[in-house]
Amino acid sequence: NRFEVIEWLHKFVNNYDSNKNQKGLYLYGNFGCGKTYLVSAMFNELAHRNIKSAIIYWPEYLRDLKSSFDTDFKDKFEYIKKVPLLLIDDIGAESVTSWSRDEILGPILQYRMQESLPTFFTSNLDIKALELHLSMSKEGIENIKAKRIIERISQLSEIKTMISKNLRK
Repeated sequence: NRFEVIEWLHKFVNNYDSNKNQKGLYLYGNFGCGKTYLVSAMFNELAHRNIKSAIIYWPEYLRDLKSSFDTDFKDKFEYIKKVPLLLIDDIGAESVTSWSRDEILGPILQYRMQESLPTFFTSNLDIKALELHLSMSKEGIENIKAKRIIERISQLSEIKTMISKNLRK
């Protein structure tokens, strides 16, 4: 099913100039099947047209953001909220805290939804498993807060599966 994903990404690129407010993609599948690679290739193609994008490895972005409280936290946070194209890579691989879910991810997705900014996600988790993952934090099980995030992801993106052999081997 890589072909279906490649077709979808190709269509996105072809339609971008006439519709900058297209939905992004929530792409999930097994480890190493090329999810991030394909979305990155599409961003690279659009970069040739001077279209800005950002790719953030979600667990590392959260660590980096947390360590930047005393320096450039606001700049890093605002840039990701507002960049024309965003890939949140490996969502679901992070340790969930109410801060990361409710104070960081929620506001990023809310802003991008309000502004109709294309947002892409890669994950090893299907959307139901991601909801379960986001509901469990140190504070306990918070189903409503997780559903809020999933609702925003669903508004921002189409959901596709990509299963393939692990290409990293």
